[in-house]
Amino acid sequence: MQLEFDVQRFEDSSKQNGVRYWNAHEFMRTLGYETWTVFQKVINKAMASCAALNVQIPDVFIPDTWVDEGREVQSYRLTRFACFLVTMHADSRKPQVAQAKTVLAAIADALVEQQIRHDALERIEVRDDLRDGESIMSAVAHRAGLQSREFGIFKDAGFRGMYNLSLQQLILRKGVSIERNRTLYDFMGKTELAANLFRVTQTAERIKNTGAQGVRQLSDTAREVGQDVRSVMLRSSGVAPENLPLEEDLTKVKGRLKSAAKGMKKLDAPSKKPVKNGSDELKS
Repeated sequence: MQLEFDVQRFEDSSKQNGVRYWNAHEFMRTLGYETWTVFQKVINKAMASCAALNVQIPDVFIPDTWVDEGREVQSYRLTRFACFLVTMHADSRKPQVAQAKTVLAAIADALVEQQIRHDALERIEVRDDLRDGESIMSAVAHRAGLQSREFGIFKDAGFRGMYNLSLQQLILRKGVSIERNRTLYDFMGKTELAANLFRVTQTAERIKNTGAQGVRQLSDTAREVGQDVRSVMLRSSGVAPENLPLEEDLTKVKGRLKSAAKGMKKLDAPSKKPVKNGSDELKS
């Protein structure tokens, strides 16, 4: 098995059918994966990232068939951006993956003329999971008797437990200016987002398990869970959550990734310029 990711071999393995693409089964082996079942899970995660970026999945992961070991199997034609997403989700313990991440991330960085952080996709995914988790927690609290006008009290209790600060105090402490339709979550790093995801999901579970009812009991539960999460974080890293640094607004991160997708599509589009020998074919 090839234990290195060779950029020239990667480029040479591409195919043309209107646009440049790479076969998923071939790319699987390029990254050091041996079974399609395992690699399909990586592809599924990459597709989820497409959805989070509002990039049309069929434009990036094009269904295809492939003859693998003498039998026809379902596969994909991967655009360069698909290869980038798959690589970002692949196992970095594989030397081919670690090298591919460096190469493909450098291409993306060059196209947008800014650096794309290695954990950008994971940060986007955790933020989306947190949005879903808060919705579930809100629904559970509502069924337990929380009124809509009381939700701010309930939510603030969770922040007070985890941060020893109200949400507004936390925003001031973090020193961020939040525009309309944005939240503090959109500026948190992956570690802090994951901690808040754990907090809201465990708050929902504890409400269901304890049978808490009404704004007082529900707020006490939210605060207690927040305190538990804070204790775990302090034991694990010694850093209080309110002292974790904020990062770039995820809206800008998503915009940069979408720009990389457009740049890669343009990079691999067929050239309209004729070849010098006068052939009617288009230069690829």
